[in-house]
Amino acid sequence: MSYLFSNKFKKISGVIFYLSIPIGLFLLLTDRIQDVFVVNVFSIFSYEWIGSERTGFGWIENGLGDEIFTLLIIISGLANSFSKEKIEDELISRIRLESLSLSLFISFGFIIISTFLVYNLNYMYVLVFNLFLIILLFNLIFKVRLYKHYKS
Repeated sequence: MSYLFSNKFKKISGVIFYLSIPIGLFLLLTDRIQDVFVVNVFSIFSYEWIGSERTGFGWIENGLGDEIFTLLIIISGLANSFSKEKIEDELISRIRLESLSLSLFISFGFIIISTFLVYNLNYMYVLVFNLFLIILLFNLIFKVRLYKHYKS
């Protein structure tokens, strides 16, 4: 049983994935991501700042930029990662599995190192970025290994 998406999703999801990462990073690093698509949303739990009053089960005004880019990166990254190749055989499946394993080892190695070198709120940022790092590393490792396979 195959859990892979159709090959037709590969190109469009790749374009969205590789464009949304730098745009999202730019907006995040310039503190403009909270200004994107500001609407009233229902919140079950929220802190404005660390140590401030907790709000919950109510409507708050929030910029949905970070949520939109998170959704774009995750969905397009997964669709790009797990779309079939034009020729999908056992060797491609093995390359896919080894690439996923290597990306997980690298990502969790990064978390282990960060656990002893990064502290406080910055550690949470490391954990959040690691969510995207797994997908990005998998895509890059898989593409490089496929390129080497097709080249040989």
